Amino acid sequence: MTEVRVGLVEFGKALHSSVTVPGLGELPGGQVSVGRAVRGARARLLRRDRVLADNLRLGIMVRKKFFSSDIEPVTDAGFLKDVYVAAGWTELGRGDSLELYTDDEVGPDLSRQDSHSQVVAPAYDQLTGFHVQVVVRTGVLRSGALVSLARGGRPAGEPMRVLGLFGPAGRLEELPTGQPGTVLLGFQCDVPPMAGDVLTAFHEPAHDHLERREGVAVVHGLNDLANGSVVAAVEVPEERASLFTVGARARVLRPIGTTFNERSTVVASDLRILSLARDGVAVRTNGGMRTFTVGLAYRHLRENDTIEAYVPADAVALAPSADAVALAPPPAPVPVAAPLVDVNSASGPELARLLSPEQVAKALELRQRQGGFPDVEAFGVAIGLQPHEIVRLRKRATAGRVALRETGVRQLDI
Repeated sequence: MTEVRVGLVEFGKALHSSVTVPGLGELPGGQVSVGRAVRGARARLLRRDRVLADNLRLGIMVRKKFFSSDIEPVTDAGFLKDVYVAAGWTELGRGDSLELYTDDEVGPDLSRQDSHSQVVAPAYDQLTGFHVQVVVRTGVLRSGALVSLARGGRPAGEPMRVLGLFGPAGRLEELPTGQPGTVLLGFQCDVPPMAGDVLTAFHEPAHDHLERREGVAVVHGLNDLANGSVVAAVEVPEERASLFTVGARARVLRPIGTTFNERSTVVASDLRILSLARDGVAVRTNGGMRTFTVGLAYRHLRENDTIEAYVPADAVALAPSADAVALAPPPAPVPVAAPLVDVNSASGPELARLLSPEQVAKALELRQRQGGFPDVEAFGVAIGLQPHEIVRLRKRATAGRVALRETGVRQLDI
């Protein structure tokens, strides 16, 4: 596997829900909560536990200037930064996230073509990238379509998304055969478009979702069964709900990088969960348990790897095979984490479990003044924690729902 997950942008966490780009309209805002956001990256749309779309592209990315309503283009945004994006999907809101990744081997299905358009005149601006005037020669070109450029009958760059369609009266949802219009491609183009290029749109089957993410668990101990299988002691992160089921599919992610550039490589996929157990007793599912053991036919599993359970949309439920791995005594029990500290209601002594006396005093003062904090990240920024300290805090704290008063706190500039 060559997929590397490079970042996660969560919508609904940015200081502003959207910004207005002249000539383009509203761009939704999100916060980089893992890794980095790099303009042009491939992306998946996650809505709660469902993957709704894949092969999106981070075609436009802007940010608001500090102490100004102006916006500016940005090519790379780090941890806890707010960004406003166009990715080929118009309905991005609170609870949605874009999982950014690279993959040198697996690309989109380009076997079925929907339409062909001829590029008449390309244009470019520094804020929104490339716009091309086209005439649709065959089929219908739709906003959000998966497309590629060809020059002289040969591909000219990687597949892209139509970020917007425009006519004389404004934004359009589609362009039928014979109709001219302007296609917004942004900064996805590997080579600048030229007059005479052909823009081909590809068919994508309609679907409710592509995949359901059942949950994740981090490996803390291993027992090699010497038959090609391992039993791993795992723990579900505090902020996640996870359902593991015998016979379900799983993939293994291996963390790489640093706090400022947190990434993970998918080192194995399409595995089967062979067994589950708690305290040596076999179970069918983890049933909400946060610590348990998992049997996998993957001897290269390591401590600190993450096991991700998932169900493809077209999957047929399978019972575990007859030669499923036999349960082995689990490794040493994984310590159960202490309860999360609610930064919006915790007392001074409770906050002192996480912070220095000076930070506790500042936290209590800010909480009294503004009514609380929207999330743990905002709490950490407000009291002056460094990014790596905020990452650690996310595993030990939570922020209960409160009614907030307006504040002047700005996000951390990394």
